[in-house]
Amino acid sequence: MAEIDGKTDSIELEVIYSQMSRLGIGHEDILTLTENAILDMDPHMAMNVVAEMTLVQKQYVQALLVVIMASDGKIHEREMTMLRMLTMMCGLPPINMNDINATLQTFRSRAI
Repeated sequence: MAEIDGKTDSIELEVIYSQMSRLGIGHEDILTLTENAILDMDPHMAMNVVAEMTLVQKQYVQALLVVIMASDGKIHEREMTMLRMLTMMCGLPPINMNDINATLQTFRSRAI
């Protein structure tokens, strides 16, 4: 998602790293996981992993994607297209702009 708009901003990577750290993943493991995900993870495999998650896990993934999308200050059309596609293909909960705004508001209030 961070790369779908044609560039990966440092703030997007910071959001990804901070969430991984929040889940208890150590710094070295974050670097290894990130490198492996970028170099080795087949997108179809990643979508299959998400599709097999519980509803709560899918909601978390979706919220994380929304935060990554908005972290650079703008939600790009390509990002929205990708989110719609992932929602359909992975069985994520339906989402609209009101849901996205609520997710971002919740994230911002917890980040403070």
